Amino acid sequence: MTQQPPHDPNAPLWPAAMTEPAMPAVDPAALWPASATPPQPPPADASPTPDPSAPFWPATYAAAPLAAEAAPWVQPQAVRRRGGLPSVAKVLGVIVLSVVVFAGGIAVGKSDSTVAGGGTAVIAPAGLPSQFSTYMEAWKVLHDNFVDPGALDPTKLVYGSVNGLIEAVGDTGHTRFLTPDQVKEQHTALSGSIVGIGALMNTDQATPIIQSVIPGGPADRAGLRSGDKVLEIDGVSTAGQDIDSVVKHIRGDAGTTVKLSVLHEGDTAPTSYSIVREQVTVPAVAWAMIPGTTIADLRLEEFSNGSAKEVKDAIVAAKKAGATAMVLDLRGNPGGYVGEAVDIASQFIRDGVVFQQRDRTGKVTPSPVTPGGEALDLPLAVLVDLGTASSGEIVAGAIQDAKRAQLIGHKTFGTGTVLNEFGLKDGAALLVGTVEWLTRDGRQIWKQGIEPDIALESDPAGKVVPPGDLAKLGAAGLAKAGDAPLLKAIELLKAK
Repeated sequence: MTQQPPHDPNAPLWPAAMTEPAMPAVDPAALWPASATPPQPPPADASPTPDPSAPFWPATYAAAPLAAEAAPWVQPQAVRRRGGLPSVAKVLGVIVLSVVVFAGGIAVGKSDSTVAGGGTAVIAPAGLPSQFSTYMEAWKVLHDNFVDPGALDPTKLVYGSVNGLIEAVGDTGHTRFLTPDQVKEQHTALSGSIVGIGALMNTDQATPIIQSVIPGGPADRAGLRSGDKVLEIDGVSTAGQDIDSVVKHIRGDAGTTVKLSVLHEGDTAPTSYSIVREQVTVPAVAWAMIPGTTIADLRLEEFSNGSAKEVKDAIVAAKKAGATAMVLDLRGNPGGYVGEAVDIASQFIRDGVVFQQRDRTGKVTPSPVTPGGEALDLPLAVLVDLGTASSGEIVAGAIQDAKRAQLIGHKTFGTGTVLNEFGLKDGAALLVGTVEWLTRDGRQIWKQGIEPDIALESDPAGKVVPPGDLAKLGAAGLAKAGDAPLLKAIELLKAK
């Protein structure tokens, strides 16, 4: 996720260069009329013009035809009748026809549109496309006819509608809608501080595992370690849960306890743990010397606030420890703030451009290297995989285009757009891809990804080895761990 800081709500929604027509100002309170007695409809032979200041929705959802409600956004239409039909046919033409599908056990009711809609056509409010009338019509049909009115929660319906709107854009996994709670969670994650047990989670063949633990955190103190399988959370099996659900259940309020059933590598029976959650500062960067070498392994988890300084400090510390080469591990890095990406890439690239951004008008703006990097001449190898996205791709692409180092691993995700956060009045937000980014040399990454110089997968039975495990594994243990990209990087750097 490549993201700009939250959008200023006082700033204009549309950039000055855009020609998007302005939407009419609408008071949220006016979306629902205070009175259920709307104005009378115009004569049937007239062509009424919708009043843009009138409310979008009628005050009530009575079963009476729309023409009787005479809402300002409906246009009466004459009901057409064919002459010469028997009277019984006239009746059948306006009653509900039912079809029962016995094979599937489904009863399907089909309503004549002149009855369900009262012989009316819905008109979209001024400033919105005509297709919006379909949404308004569907909303009304649902509220007039759904068997369980209590299930029609307006907030859920609106949030579901907005999610559908965003998904239809096709920028899957990037441009998206966040509820107020999700906005808070994201801001917390990118701040580098969370409430939880201090463990980074991942999956192994659909089983949630602990990827690494934060040194000194609750999980570390309890004895959890990399590779542990989390089988149950508070007595509930994790089978079938996605990683986001697992993380959500493990996190909670500071001072509360979570009970985990964990299977350690090599054990045949799980071990139970009761761990008290607490505020944990999550370092974006971890590094360690690779056993038996003078190569430092630096892993960047995300481009959170302050991560560039952490990378710079880690490089300085590694050089003081005797590092003569470095592995930059960007595997599984989902991205973060684009400004941090520019500063991190600048630690390894002497001059030129880190990336270019192209807006919706086609204007291209370069983002130059920040002078004064700490590892400009240090031999380097970069690890990437399908989980390397957004800001991670900016850094990987810049290093590859500058011919500064080889990329090893799997093709990256291919996000390729920079997000701006547009806050909504109820605390929700839209993360919108406002500019597309190109690599230093102008390569498009959106939906394409970056191909590594050396395509190499980890062994099926292997795992990503974090820096915190290197000392414990030793040279022999690392060789057996199955982290093929890391082992290849070590081989290349030893030869330099």
